Amino acid sequence: MMDADTRAQVLSDMEKYELSGEFDRHVDPVDYSIVLPVTKDFPYVRKGFDKIVTALRYNFVVKPFRRKAMRDEIKPEVYGIENAKGIKSAVITCNHVNKFDCLALQHAFRKQKRKIYTVAAPFNNMKGAFGKGMRAGGMLPLSDDPAVMRYFTKAVDWYLQHDNFVVIYPEQAMWWNYKKPRVYKDGAYTFAVKNNVPIIPAFITYHPGGKVSEQGIEEMYLTVHVMEPIYPDPNLRRHDNVAQMKKKNFALCKAKYEEVYGEALTYTTVDPEKAPDKIALG
Repeated sequence: MMDADTRAQVLSDMEKYELSGEFDRHVDPVDYSIVLPVTKDFPYVRKGFDKIVTALRYNFVVKPFRRKAMRDEIKPEVYGIENAKGIKSAVITCNHVNKFDCLALQHAFRKQKRKIYTVAAPFNNMKGAFGKGMRAGGMLPLSDDPAVMRYFTKAVDWYLQHDNFVVIYPEQAMWWNYKKPRVYKDGAYTFAVKNNVPIIPAFITYHPGGKVSEQGIEEMYLTVHVMEPIYPDPNLRRHDNVAQMKKKNFALCKAKYEEVYGEALTYTTVDPEKAPDKIALG
């Protein structure tokens, strides 16, 4: 987890980028010395013996780690999971606010009996045991190589066509403990429309952990809200479908933010045209 100085710097950077309207900027420091390149050999779809080894690592390493993280660090509350009942395949969208929020989503959807795969930035493909655990946990890393991205795209399509859930963070970058919805990219909605599956919008809010650091930063636990699914409209063209689903997703998250925190959603962004609500809702 981040130390106190790093947390303070991340919070400062988030304030700065909200002001400038740069909502997709990465704010967490990355140690590239422990990052593996994502090449065409990355096992996006596991086969044969590798599939067996991965399943064993998932059941005997990843799941116990997830239970411990949920119990000791995240302590999630979950509301609205009934909205996912009966859905065989979907893209799950969520605000990206914690390094372990992918585990919180796996925890929230654990009774749906669907394997969950999570799209991640390339620098999450790490060396060592932690990287092996992330890959076994269903990480699908992006790549800067267009040739590798073709393998990635085929894998996401395959999973959505074979009764799985794929988590895509439409905000792109992780902003630690940031409460507001940010600008959404098209990718999650494009995959949903292309594969004719719904978006299941999730939105994370916070409940206090009861502890405050020496820097005055309150420890927060996560609450996962699972909202009504958004289905592609067969009467719309792909571009219009993507725009409509993205708009509905943002509207649901905006409403949930205002319901939970009891205040109107506003941003400090100097240029109002760059504010997420202005971009999403016009």
